[in-house]
Amino acid sequence: MEIIQDTTTWDNTNIYKSIEDTKIGSDLEKAQQLINTQRENSEILSRALDAREQESKELVSIAREMTKVNMELTVSLRTVSTFIHSTLSVDSSNEVAKSLRSKVAKIMAERSKVYSPLSVYLTVVTDETLEEFFTPELEAKRFQISLSREFKDHTLDAKRESLINGLSTDGLMAWGKLYNDLCGRLVCDVNGEKVNYAMAASMTRGSDAKLREAAWRGVQEAWKVHEESVCAILNAINGWRLEEASVRSEKKELHYLDISCSQSRITRETLDALINSTYESRGIGQRAVKLMAKKFGKDQLGPWDLLAPAPSKESAKISFKDAIDTIEKAFNRLSPDMGAFAQMMYEKNWIDARPTEFRKPGAYCTGFASVREPRVFITYSGSMGDLITLAHEIGHAYHNWVMRDLPLDETYYSMTLAETASIFAETLVREYLFETLESEEEKLEIAWQNAETAGAMICNIPARFDFEKSLVEMRKEQTLTPAQMKTLMRDAWEKWYGDSLSEYDEMFWASKLHFSIAELGFYNYPYLFGSLFSLGVLAQREKLGDKFNDAYIALLRDTGRMKAEDLVQKHLGLDITKCDFWNDSLKIVNEQIDTFEGLIK
Repeated sequence: MEIIQDTTTWDNTNIYKSIEDTKIGSDLEKAQQLINTQRENSEILSRALDAREQESKELVSIAREMTKVNMELTVSLRTVSTFIHSTLSVDSSNEVAKSLRSKVAKIMAERSKVYSPLSVYLTVVTDETLEEFFTPELEAKRFQISLSREFKDHTLDAKRESLINGLSTDGLMAWGKLYNDLCGRLVCDVNGEKVNYAMAASMTRGSDAKLREAAWRGVQEAWKVHEESVCAILNAINGWRLEEASVRSEKKELHYLDISCSQSRITRETLDALINSTYESRGIGQRAVKLMAKKFGKDQLGPWDLLAPAPSKESAKISFKDAIDTIEKAFNRLSPDMGAFAQMMYEKNWIDARPTEFRKPGAYCTGFASVREPRVFITYSGSMGDLITLAHEIGHAYHNWVMRDLPLDETYYSMTLAETASIFAETLVREYLFETLESEEEKLEIAWQNAETAGAMICNIPARFDFEKSLVEMRKEQTLTPAQMKTLMRDAWEKWYGDSLSEYDEMFWASKLHFSIAELGFYNYPYLFGSLFSLGVLAQREKLGDKFNDAYIALLRDTGRMKAEDLVQKHLGLDITKCDFWNDSLKIVNEQIDTFEGLIK
């Protein structure tokens, strides 16, 4: 694969000089000492909770002290964790980083155990006692605490909460870590050449059709070697979640989708409206995939073609600087501040885009809590798809940037709202390119991106949701085999893709990392939510005119302190629990596919 020479790599030296910086060790030691200072307070709270004597004023003071220390711990540990994760993303074989990751995991587990009584306390005390707890310094915690109090009936006693937190380090979390390690060391055979997983995945986005299929099949075979391991990972993660939900259902049943919706800060009613509307419109996604196949001269698209660039006489590579400049110009049309931000990310080396030997696949945005600076990770190979992905991640970074002056506790937005700014940024770039490019072939390339997105959002994402839902339901009764995983995935793809594909990706349960994220389940529908929601937001641009950008920034700044339904009602005056909202966004997608169809005739 051709390497784009002008890609940037991270400069994180303002955080730590390197992964071997002794300051990392001293920061971890300080964090451990801070945790130790709260052990006695933790025991006092635990005894009071056991005796049901949690309403005393003395405990309010203790809870305040513990919370303030925990806020300091959060900044420190998140900063170290981000630095370690960033190092391993670039070089998953780095033994120093892996050792430090284990140390951090142990410290975080200890913190969870020590702070478990505080979590229980803040969840179960009366409203009157809770009001005494809040001071101006702690007011930023109010929304997060209000969310936890909604699960009051599912909160266990302090000892059992502490036990679950302690066991999860070498239980639940260890399975997610195993999957990440497998990804980092996976070797794929592509036409006889051994390449790492990230490189093979990148090849499936290339213009060479034969290489795409060879890379896709190489990935398939590589994961089949480890299918028993990944199957064990998925069984363990979902088995753990089901058992924990069962334990938490003593007073009131806790459904696994209730947990996911709570994490996403939406209601089940909103989720149902989203999925049902999309299912009724799945033909839009299928039409997009079939039109892509038509342009390729095929009756059906192969799964290895789903991320392919538009067919053209010559797919010229886009330099990294040109990609940044394009994103800046697109953002400038909405806000000069947003455009300047994209250039700043480039100039400050806050984007790591250069291929490396043991690089992890995918792209993401993260940030350092200590300095409130975002970072973007991507393996950039110069395709139009890479440009759009880069815009997506810079959109995430911009979301974090406009919140940088808020208390950290007011910046923890949900998965659903996390995708809003990123997909919004993608849409701005596509619009700009479509309007400024002159040739039909160039316009087709942008319309192709819209078609690709329609197929992904309306077919692929819901198929992931259905697969995971079926997996969890089946896991209630038994441990699944790799063959059963494949069957569930085939069924999900058939339901949503219909006859638009030549074959289904039966190993997708293994290759898609989101199924193996230990911390949360159903990391799929938030992308669909974000995609359709961002179109709904963008549709307000003409209505609001010059006021739109200020309204958009205000919406982003509220994402960490409001539920999705309340946020949309406040800033847009719309109801996302009804299918009408989602149907309006799906109509916009359908119009995009109409444009695409006109270009390929």
